[in-house]
Amino acid sequence: MLGPLTALFWPAERRTPAGGASVSLALANLGTQSRKPVVRDVKAEDYATPEKYLEGAEIPTFYQFQSNLVADEDLKPGMVRNLEVDKRLTLPTRTHIRFLVTGQDVLHSFSVPSLGIKSDATPGRINRINTFIQREGVFYGQCSELCGTLHGFMPIVVEAVAPETYAAHARKWYKE
Repeated sequence: MLGPLTALFWPAERRTPAGGASVSLALANLGTQSRKPVVRDVKAEDYATPEKYLEGAEIPTFYQFQSNLVADEDLKPGMVRNLEVDKRLTLPTRTHIRFLVTGQDVLHSFSVPSLGIKSDATPGRINRINTFIQREGVFYGQCSELCGTLHGFMPIVVEAVAPETYAAHARKWYKE
């Protein structure tokens, strides 16, 4: 029964004369290569920049800022206690967004449950998470890691706005 299968998968011309194991052509070519691999020093400047970025606008590399909890004395009507911050993270809707999350001091966890985002912020590591916000609104979250004495006071507020509104907002912040 194995004879027809052996002849189908291991033809006679590739079998050894003693009828033993077959010699694969790929194994025969595993010897040293006569040509050496080409090593090039490639830099970011070597790649062409898309034309849409050459109209005088700078290409932002990152957007980093710090927001703090609004104290009880500073709360205004309509603000959510222990979840409101002095500077909200403003993001556009209907576009793909990538977060690069890291920590500086201890383990934190960047979490905005209504957007489906949760990522650990570990010092020395960079975690990448992606999101796509479909509707405008304000989304609240918190650090969900036991990171220290003020753990309960690390809110995250994401304000999703229309792409046109975000463009005006980003022009202001990228200039600073």
